[in-house]
Amino acid sequence: MHLTRLGSVAALAVLAVAAPARPVPRDVSTNVLGQLNLFAQYAAASYCTNNINSTGDGLSCLEGNCPSVQSAKTTTIYEFDESTEFGDVAGFLAADQTNKLLVLSFRGSRTLSTWIANLDFGLTDSSLCSDCEVHGGFWKAWETVADDLTAKIKTALTTYSGYTLVLTGHSFGAAVATLGGTVLRNAGYKLELYTYGQPRLGNKALATYITNQGSLYRVTHTDDVVPKLPPASFGFSHPSPEYWITSGNDVTVTPSDVTVIEGVGSKAGNAGTANPDIEAHNWYLVYIDQCQ
Repeated sequence: MHLTRLGSVAALAVLAVAAPARPVPRDVSTNVLGQLNLFAQYAAASYCTNNINSTGDGLSCLEGNCPSVQSAKTTTIYEFDESTEFGDVAGFLAADQTNKLLVLSFRGSRTLSTWIANLDFGLTDSSLCSDCEVHGGFWKAWETVADDLTAKIKTALTTYSGYTLVLTGHSFGAAVATLGGTVLRNAGYKLELYTYGQPRLGNKALATYITNQGSLYRVTHTDDVVPKLPPASFGFSHPSPEYWITSGNDVTVTPSDVTVIEGVGSKAGNAGTANPDIEAHNWYLVYIDQCQ
């Protein structure tokens, strides 16, 4: 299909819609909030240069925005930073011996405004599932690192028997994590998926397929602009459920601040807010891209 680009100003104009009635809140549990917080910190750690250029070290965030990760006993198994025409694909695969986890974390875009302005708003056919279409740039980004990462994951799951595999990421990194998780699940891997500020990835068929694979925590924040892109009017949709953080920037998030939104392509959460905001994209339980 034809790929279309819109500038950031035009994109925001497309997204400015009247907000529907707010959903009846369904708070998350304290345990779920703790997991959302932990993997937000893992996503934050992927922005820190020291975590993607020194394989074998423990994870740390010089800005102090991943304390739970720093306090755990971690070792990076594989670190990567590959340049593509669709953005740099960077991150790490780490073993967390404290929490018995293997975490694959993808970094988001380091130049958000430029990334938004140059984002393709088109779909291309996908072999992921029947009738599925995917954003070509996000798919190419995953393909750039897929072979190496799959091999590393296979080996790590043998070395760290009984550990839970988790994929996470923020923004562009969230898109790559979700597509990677979908591919790995198709290959028989069991995993959990936590994403923050994820853009739309493909059409409704793909969103439904990802939803049906299960164990998805797609976190959004107030009126963050990135989950609104590419626009639904271009044929894009989001999987379900959505964990919508309704509190403001730079505040402590409580269970009552997270509303669970059910339904593929629902407009009851972030998608229904009227004033797309870039600053809201920085705050996901922590200042998630502070290490930039």
